[in-house]
Amino acid sequence: MNTRGGQIVNVIAALGVAAFVAFLAARPAAGEGVASEPPLANSSNVHMLTHIAGTAAGMNFQDHYAYVTGWNGVTVLDIAKPDAPIVVGALPLPHFENEDVDLCGDTLIVVNDREAEDLGSIMYVVSIANRTTPVIRAVLPLGLTGKGRGSGHIANFVKSDCSQLWVDGGELVEVVDLTVPSAPRSLGKFESAASKSDSFKVSHDTELDSTGTVWNVGGGGAAGYRLTADPLAPRLLATTGEAGRNPSPYNDFILHNSQRRGKTLLVTEEDYIDTDEVPPGGCRGQGKFEAWDLSRLNKGEIAPLGAWETELNGMFTGGAIDSKAPVTVNCSSHWFDAKDGVAAVGWYEQGVRFLDYRTPSQITQVGYYIPANGSTWAAYWSPTDPKGEIVYTADAYRGVDVLRIDNGGLTGKKVKAPVRDEWLGSPAADSAAFVPSAEYGFMCPLLKPGLSIP
Repeated sequence: MNTRGGQIVNVIAALGVAAFVAFLAARPAAGEGVASEPPLANSSNVHMLTHIAGTAAGMNFQDHYAYVTGWNGVTVLDIAKPDAPIVVGALPLPHFENEDVDLCGDTLIVVNDREAEDLGSIMYVVSIANRTTPVIRAVLPLGLTGKGRGSGHIANFVKSDCSQLWVDGGELVEVVDLTVPSAPRSLGKFESAASKSDSFKVSHDTELDSTGTVWNVGGGGAAGYRLTADPLAPRLLATTGEAGRNPSPYNDFILHNSQRRGKTLLVTEEDYIDTDEVPPGGCRGQGKFEAWDLSRLNKGEIAPLGAWETELNGMFTGGAIDSKAPVTVNCSSHWFDAKDGVAAVGWYEQGVRFLDYRTPSQITQVGYYIPANGSTWAAYWSPTDPKGEIVYTADAYRGVDVLRIDNGGLTGKKVKAPVRDEWLGSPAADSAAFVPSAEYGFMCPLLKPGLSIP
């Protein structure tokens, strides 16, 4: 471990005990549960069972435990009773986001996002050999060049033996060797076909499927790879081509994450900012849940099959594809989990949408849950529920909601969620009333001096 990494570990160790005690003191006792306000809306087949307060961005599972990352580190939930998880451990970390926590065997990876350009990104290698007591094994600073857009947003295992990672979030994918978990090594970077876009050059996420294909997604669409002896030269199998490259009807910002299900690649498109409109960042797009055809993957072809957008789409355009709506909420599709033909999709402040993709060209909404005061970043099917009905959310504002959808959503009955009046605004009024933040631009617009919003 280098000197800087050792210093970071020492700081965490010094702060960890007090933070851990404070963390547990703020949580409910085992089995106690937490009351929560009624949702803004939910379909009759979706039920909120319990709620664990906090903040959550991502989640992964090992045995009967869930490892939740948020802005306060890692929280460990015991999900032996899938409908009543309890907090059993935590690892405080001074990190930002890591919305897709990955694990392999006894190793969990958390990445602190870059602060700016290619500075500030740190990868934590965490041992979960003791399932309820995560322990940092190593810290690897990434980047440090100070130039360009560096990697560091998300790290994912690309080998089933847990020996290699791809780190996304930058213009290039960074490859990390983890053969010795206590001594991770950056092997360098390569340019992914999924990052190649004239509008937004970035890779965002990587998934290893059951066939050994590594899927990478980003501003350039989706690309399938096979690893080779050279870790910086994986073999490209196919891409989504022009159809998936920003700007296109299927990619107005980035293809966000993916899961392969047989001959179908399921993808969410994130579209939370419109840079070509005034004011930028008004979230008038809402992203999509997409299905792509992999039946000709061996010929290097991936073609779109179908897409689904929320009820906001087409409200003012008679149903036009990828239309914009004057919304004032953070509204894009985000992380999802697919099982047995139904995907549970986090849609920020539009909650969780349950989508039946068994006919990929006709994706159908079969359930929804829109929490009050929530921002649902992700949804996950519980691996410990034998009935396949329990879903956990990772909510940036609320923490974790535990939901049950009757029969796992396999009714096939189409449902439609309401569009809340408070979600709708006026782009013209927004432009007149707000100015961009000096630091964050229109991602955090500020009210112009002298104006007020009733």
